This record gives sequence, structure tokens and C-alpha cells, in this order.
Amino acid sequence: MLPPPGSGHPGRLLILGWDGADWDVLDPLLEAGALPHLAGLLARGCRAPLASLEPRLSPLLWTSAVTGVTPDRHGVLNFVEPSPDGQGLRLASSTSRRCRALWNLLQLCGLRSHVVNWYATHPAEPINGVVLSNQFFQASEPPAQSLHPALQHSEWLQARQAAVGAAAATRARILPDPALLRQPEDKALSQALGAAAERAETIHQLSLPLAARNDWDALMVFHEWIDVAGHHAMAYAPPRQPHISTRQQRLFGGVIEAVYREQDRMLGELLAAAGDPGPDGDLNVILLSDHGFHHGASRPKLSGVALGDDRADQEASWHRPFGILALAGPGIRPGAQTPAASLLDITPTALALLGLPAGADMDGRVLHELVRADPLAPIPSWELLSGDAGEHPAEQRLDPFEAHEAVKQLIDLGYLAAMPPGQSDRVAFVRRETAFNCAVVLARSGQGAEAIPWLEPLVEQQPRQPRYALLLVECLLASGEPRAALGKAVAFLQRQPLCGAMRLQQLQALLALNQQEEARELLPLIRPGSATEHLNLAEIHAQLQQPQAAAEHYRAALADAGLAIPAHLGLARLALAAGQAEQAAEHCLDAQALSLRVPEAHLLLALCLAWLEMPQEAALSCGHALALHPQGRPALLLQAALATPSREQLECLLVPEETRSPHQPERLLPEVLHWIRNRTVSNTDSSTVSNTVFPAQSSSVLA
Repeated sequence: MLPPPGSGHPGRLLILGWDGADWDVLDPLLEAGALPHLAGLLARGCRAPLASLEPRLSPLLWTSAVTGVTPDRHGVLNFVEPSPDGQGLRLASSTSRRCRALWNLLQLCGLRSHVVNWYATHPAEPINGVVLSNQFFQASEPPAQSLHPALQHSEWLQARQAAVGAAAATRARILPDPALLRQPEDKALSQALGAAAERAETIHQLSLPLAARNDWDALMVFHEWIDVAGHHAMAYAPPRQPHISTRQQRLFGGVIEAVYREQDRMLGELLAAAGDPGPDGDLNVILLSDHGFHHGASRPKLSGVALGDDRADQEASWHRPFGILALAGPGIRPGAQTPAASLLDITPTALALLGLPAGADMDGRVLHELVRADPLAPIPSWELLSGDAGEHPAEQRLDPFEAHEAVKQLIDLGYLAAMPPGQSDRVAFVRRETAFNCAVVLARSGQGAEAIPWLEPLVEQQPRQPRYALLLVECLLASGEPRAALGKAVAFLQRQPLCGAMRLQQLQALLALNQQEEARELLPLIRPGSATEHLNLAEIHAQLQQPQAAAEHYRAALADAGLAIPAHLGLARLALAAGQAEQAAEHCLDAQALSLRVPEAHLLLALCLAWLEMPQEAALSCGHALALHPQGRPALLLQAALATPSREQLECLLVPEETRSPHQPERLLPEVLHWIRNRTVSNTDSSTVSNTVFPAQSSSVLA
């Protein structure tokens, strides 16, 4: 049973989304005193990095934030989707979401929510509260269905028009003097940035009266301004990049800082309208971003907005894997810390702040280390609860691709007019990209085998598209099918022999097939051009027992924040193999500083501590690994070894390597087995440790 709202209700909750906000950009501004309202929020609350998901595309991520589940489960997998009428494309819609959002869950409990500009909220759902969907702000003439209650359409439309006046001052504060814009590209960029500023100010102005009503339990406001400005103007920010002229930087180099300042102003005004998130108030605040944004030396060499079929992929290359999380209010522990927060944790934590349980079937968790309230036992699933959840009628909740296919059949039979020229190709492209996004979600969540059926048709349809082929080969390797992976890699390289990333996949497949000599012959052909390729090449050198070369490539991979964890763990394995257990432990701790949710980091640290003859600390770290991955065989073996007094009792644990399932490679298993076999020898003997090198396998169920 759910606890009913009433006298024991813990207060109200404001969730504010800043798409693309990054602590590395915010912190210098905070130190300079440029963001006083955010600084005040942090002084009363706590902060953390927030792990994003892949692919780092906003509709997928923001829907995960308000559902607590991965995109393959909630069903929003692209910016656009086929229109069910068969006549083209539409924005990703609320009727395509396959599970309840946070506002639906609160409706079931009789709580009132207002939702402003959240991704994939059109058509607006009939909840107890106001919904101003993303399409209400995007469309020049928003339809009545873009907001709820629809009867207030004219009232909110007038408010939207009135906000344009306030937006003029906002544009003036972020844009260069129009008299200085002499080049056509300068005027176009200024116009795009001005449009983004106008939309942000409009969203803000319409949020203020909702916040001031004080009739809500939850208010959710989303701003994409920081991300949009980043895609347009981060290339011009200091320090100047070689492909940016001094004139361009002089004109647009200050835009990003100005946008952050404006967003901070809006935060202050929204908090003033909503109430003080102090210890004596009733307002809790969650401020988050879905990903970070590359800046400084890490920026991709792109200027302006990308074009072409790979546009989404190019734009996503700007996105860093860690966003921001800031919390304040009476329900928050001031100064609390966690490096283990994920975008999937937002909904479970929001429920806890409202005195409600999480769902056991959610992919995220309650951030109990940040929240004052005692943990509530989760319920099996919010999806199973009956009652009014403020959802669209079942007949409106359709899979857009299935609906489009049904309409296409009617067109083919001659019952309906054909799709306009060009639309068919665009729909086919969106279908492919949506399937690819789903495959990425599955692959990055350890479900490579499930991703293969999504990828094989894509490679067949687009055999020269490297993204599709690379992910298919990766998933085949992860699923224990190296021969099939090698065949796909060779076939692709016959068409595109200069694809270095695929050459690396070919090497991985050869090593998985124990064809080391063939792999060594191919190594001189590899010229890594990205941090990802450096990481893959490091793994290959490690498997070929070339530790110096492996270490060089691991260190090169550290330049990418998204690869820092596996790079640190790779360096830890190399250090441990060289008898440098303390150095290995330092790399493990560096990885844990980025995230505490990687089982392999805890397990490898446990192994380091065991080698250093610190069994109690090793057992504790091993326990952390098992808490995250309860069925991890290396951790179970190490735990048993740490608890077992005699060598004879351990023999039953030492399963020969050839009996292991090839479908579940676990990269630390050889190292753990070797430590168990040699535990009677002093672990501080570096000659013993230096002989423990076992090639790191090409995939891990622990990563």
C-alpha cells in the first residue's frame, strides 16, 4: 500500500533541468561570484556529478530522468518519429512513452504537478495540474493539445506572447552589438542564439506564475538553453581554437558565460516565486543536467551546428558523460556527497523526497546518502497500480512505427494517397536511427546479445555505415561470437580498408580466437585517432603482453572523461601485474572517485588490498562489488578465498579456465584464480606478483 498524502506529507518538490550544464564550466563561474543563486543553493545543500546514459541524446535522457528506466524500456528513442497518419514525421510524443512518468505516479497518490517544456510531453497528458508541453513552446501556432487543461489555451498563449517583451532584454545581454555583425554567418549565428534566448525567457516567464501559485506538490521545469547555446557557440569560447578567427571569438566568445549567468538569474527568480529551499521551509529542489558539455581543449573540431545524416551523432560528440546534480531543502543532507549518482536515480529520489516508495523494477535507486528520510521499502512496480494516473486513453498510446507501417500498407493497397516525395526517405532514416539508438542502449547496459537483432538489418541496409557495423561487431564479441565478429569486420574492411576503428575490432576478434600472430601483423596498420581507439588499442597490447605500449594508450585514453574509468582500471591491472599493488590501488581509487557504481573498480581494489595483506579491507571492497553485481563469479571466488582458512578448502573453487562459459567472459577471473593459488606465498614478494599477468579479455560483464 502507498502512504497517502496528508499531514505527514514532507513538502513540495521543484525539479529544474538545465540541459548540457557541466560542473567544469560552472565551477570557475561560481568561484568568480558570477552565479550567486546557484552558489546559495549549493551552500544550503549538496552536489554531485551525475552519470549520463548512452546514446547521449536529450529526448532519451530526459525521459529516463522522469521514469527511472532506460530508453529501451520507456520507448522514447529519438528526437522524431513517424507520424501515425503516414504522411511524414513528428516530434517524439507522450503517446509513444511505454511507461508512466513521475507526474503520472504522483497523480496516482492524489498529488498535484505542473510540468513545463519537458521533452516528449506533447500531446499534454490530463494530469491534476498544468502541462505546458515542449511543442507549446516550439510551434509557432501551438495546438490546443499542446497544453493541459486545453480550456486555458488562449490564456497561456497570451502569456507566451507577453513574454517576448522580456526576452528582448535577455537577447541584448548575451548577443554582440548588431552593428558589429557584418558577415552573413555572424548574423545567422546571432539570429539562432537570439531565438534560443527568446524561448528560454518565455519558458521562464511562464514558469513563474505556476511556481507562485503554491498549489502544487511537484513543479518540473526544463531548459535546453545551455545545450543549444553550447552547440552554437562553445566553439567560440576561450581559449581560441585554430579554426576560429579572432574576430569570431571577439564577437561570440562571451556567449556561454552570459547564458550561464542568465540561467542563474532565472534560478533565483524561480526560487523566489516557489519558496525558500532552506531547512525551515517545505521546498526541496533538484537541479540536474542530462550530460556535460565539452569545453576548452576537449572540444570537438566542429563550428556551428552539424549537418547531414550523422548530424545527431556529431552533435552528441559535444556531450560529456557526466552532468550536474544539486539538491537543497529540508529533506536534503547539507554537504553530503556521492560520486555514484545516475540520471536513472532522479525519479526514485524524487519519490523519496515526496514520502513515496520507488518501484523495485526501476533501473535507478534512491540516493539515500543525500536524503534525510529513512528509506521506504520499494513497491514491486508503479505500472501495476490501478487508478487515475493522468494518462492518455489506451487507444491513443500507439507505437508510431507500427502505426506508420499499418498506414503504409493502406497506401500500398491504394486506399490512401502516397506519402509526399522525400518523406519516405526521411522516415526510413529515422527508423534506422531509432533502431540504432535502441541497440546502443542495450549494448551499453550489458545486453549485447539483445542488440544484435536490431543491428543486423541495419548493416544489411547500410553496409557502408561504420557506426552500425562497429557496434554489431562489438556486440558479437561481447556475446561470445568472435568468428562471426571477425567475418563482419573483414567484410566491412573490404569495402572501407582505411577504417581504423574496424581494424581494431578485427584485432579483438583475432585475439578472441587465439590468433595472436595474425593480430601482431596487423598492429602496425593502426593509427589511433580518438580516445576510444587508444583505449581499444591499450586492451589489445595488454592481451599481447606488451605492458609499456598498453600503458601509453591507457594514458592517452584518460583525456576523455567518458573513458577515464576503464583507462584507470586498465592501468591498475598493469601496475598490479608489475608488482606495484599500491599504485594499482591508486588507479582503482581514481576510478571510484568518478563513480562508485562500477563493480570492477571495487573488485580490482579488493584484489590489490588482498595482495597487500589487508584482508579485512579487501573483504569490504569485495562486498561492494557483490552489492552491485551479486552473481559476479570473480568476486564470489575472492570473497570465499578471503574467508577460507586452508589452501585445501580452496581447491574446490579453482575451476579450470577451459570450463568457463565463453559467453560470460569476466576479465578479472584469471587474476583472482592466480591469487588464490599463490596465497601461501608472501604477497609482498614482487617477483611473485610480477608473474601474475593474465591477458585482459576483450569484454567484461562487470564493466
